[in-house]
Amino acid sequence: MKHLPHSSTSKKSLHPWIETTKFEEMDSKLLLREILAKVKEKVNARIRHGGKPVKVVFDLDSTIFDVKPRSLRILKEFAATKEARAISSALCEWTKDLRAHRLVYTLEESALANNMPKDPRADEFMKEAFRFWRKRFFSDAYLLEDHPTAGAVDYAHAIVDAGAVAVYLTGRDWPGMGRGTQTMLRHWGFPIDHGAGELLMKPNAGIDDSEYKDSALRDLRIHSEAVAFFDNEPANFVVFEKNFPDAHLVFFYSNCSTKEASSVKKIYRIENFLM
Repeated sequence: MKHLPHSSTSKKSLHPWIETTKFEEMDSKLLLREILAKVKEKVNARIRHGGKPVKVVFDLDSTIFDVKPRSLRILKEFAATKEARAISSALCEWTKDLRAHRLVYTLEESALANNMPKDPRADEFMKEAFRFWRKRFFSDAYLLEDHPTAGAVDYAHAIVDAGAVAVYLTGRDWPGMGRGTQTMLRHWGFPIDHGAGELLMKPNAGIDDSEYKDSALRDLRIHSEAVAFFDNEPANFVVFEKNFPDAHLVFFYSNCSTKEASSVKKIYRIENFLM
């Protein structure tokens, strides 16, 4: 099983929802243990009295996987093209010095966070960089760059060892990223085979992530009992709360979109899965 150190200096996204949300005051280690204890309680109750399978739901990108290295590789590949150098050799040189932990959610945020030099063709450079990035980021080919977030592999195994199923509910689409996602979950040692884990992915890339997760959760609600949800996207939590009002909702504070988000009654915040 492979492990990587947690970078405490990693840049994080800003979002009005994060600033205004009143997160429950609990140490992350205690929270993770509390969820694990709840899993064991639910599993024991099911053994005694029957009931639905117990599950814990994890998002992938920017939750149990750090995807910044994927973006960095793509940006550096763009900077090495003739097209990019024809736009601005200075910005290509700037791109070469970027580091994964300094990237944020969008290219524009990353440019601001990393003091992109002023250039008369900066807008054109960023526009072409985004096109190059978008074509590659949502594909199997670059997923090997993703790394697990600190403690994620061990925590997923702890959940499974306690008797629950680890559900990987992602906005990735199966046609473009399915096989690569399965490969990387196995590569890094996440529980996925022999009923230990379930991978739920969009049938096509055109479906909105929150809408897809809402649909998937309705089916999950019928066939299982979810104890907790871990996700980095603020907009998803109202969907989780609607379908499983008694579950632990845990915001993984890393990178997120600027999509508008509604408040929920009770939510926790963590930055790693270390216990």
